[in-house]
Amino acid sequence: MPWSIRMGQLASLALPGLDGPVHAAARSGVLGLARGATRATLRRDFPTAARITRWLAWLHADGARLPLDPALLTEYVGLVGGGERTALDTAIARRLLGLEAI
Repeated sequence: MPWSIRMGQLASLALPGLDGPVHAAARSGVLGLARGATRATLRRDFPTAARITRWLAWLHADGARLPLDPALLTEYVGLVGGGERTALDTAIARRLLGLEAI
């Protein structure tokens, strides 16, 4: 759990075209990120859930196999989350998932 929170703090790195050690850690920790996003959503910590979901959307765009549907999670967090940072993270996640046109 603390690892997924730390990854949430680094969510600004979850952009197409970037790759490095943090991205390799995200690829190797798919299950941890999915659990972290789920727990943050259940705790109603929507800013953290949005940041971790952004990583999940990046992983999906990178071709990783995920244990949950990032599109559903993105839409839910976007609807109930509120806040400018949450809106930014969910908008980026939507673009990564191909839910919004560029």
